[in-house]
Amino acid sequence: MSNQSKPHIGTDELFAFMNDTGSIPKDLGTAKIQSERSRSDILYYRWDLMFSEDTDARKHDNAGNDEVQIIFNLNQDIKWQVGEDLASPHFQEVIMRSGEVCVYRNNDIGTSMYYQGGKHFRFRSLQMMTLKFRDILRLYFTDEEAERIEEKVFPEVQKTRITAEMFRVLAEIDSVDRYAEFKEMYLETKLIEITMLVLFGILHEEKKETDRPMSKIDPIDRLSMEQLREKIRLYPYENYDAPVVAASMSMSLSKMNRIFRELYDVSLHSYIQEMRLEYAARLLSEGVCNVSEAATRSGYNNMSYFSKAFKSRYGMMPKDYRERKVLENDL
Repeated sequence: MSNQSKPHIGTDELFAFMNDTGSIPKDLGTAKIQSERSRSDILYYRWDLMFSEDTDARKHDNAGNDEVQIIFNLNQDIKWQVGEDLASPHFQEVIMRSGEVCVYRNNDIGTSMYYQGGKHFRFRSLQMMTLKFRDILRLYFTDEEAERIEEKVFPEVQKTRITAEMFRVLAEIDSVDRYAEFKEMYLETKLIEITMLVLFGILHEEKKETDRPMSKIDPIDRLSMEQLREKIRLYPYENYDAPVVAASMSMSLSKMNRIFRELYDVSLHSYIQEMRLEYAARLLSEGVCNVSEAATRSGYNNMSYFSKAFKSRYGMMPKDYRERKVLENDL
């Protein structure tokens, strides 16, 4: 294939605009790249790119590094070339489709991504040194099992679908700042979890997920919904005015409600109420709040409604629930 007419940009140039340190020239397009680094040097990137015209983003080598890279494609099909020389044993042309995740070992290999002009591309990616990847495998597997995984993953690009579980963990990683002093611990465990889910998907499919019909829910909408669910789980007491929430995700109210129910088999309103009641129950169990304080701190303004909903969920009035839990804690 010929790419003579495409503008070129080096991947290193894109990285120069990481974490809001600058912006690419307006005539070229827009690029936002944010990163997290775990204590053990596993890197996690959020990519948000749009170029004004068809653009070839090239990386001529990997700066001498031998790395395992995992790329989650969230919203646009894209052509990806691994290796620059057609005669190279490493050369591959891959169509990475929306909703797919790719894994490959880049042992100082040049790569190219071909971005169509005017389209918005969103990715999440992980990268770690191959020695780190091997260390993780040998922490949980025998040498024979680890070698079997390496033989599957290392020779060429492997692809599978981004599953619901993967979307959940990506949303959790994107919310890592909420865990304050526990951020580093949380990030480390979630990066290992998402790596496990991807490897499991690749090794245990009887047929390629890419041969199956794609979900009718757009991957970026799915990830947005996972991020919303994670926020509600952590902060159920906040104000989730439905039209405002929908607008923040660039969705209509009906679309947001439909997707949430489709994914979680519960309405958004019911999920918020469930998380608020669970939060109120925890406050009452700890005995640090009276009933009205627990209701207010959980996001309820109407005490009558709160008491009725609580009794429906837990089988007793909030006051009785608090008294029972305090008594149990004192035993």
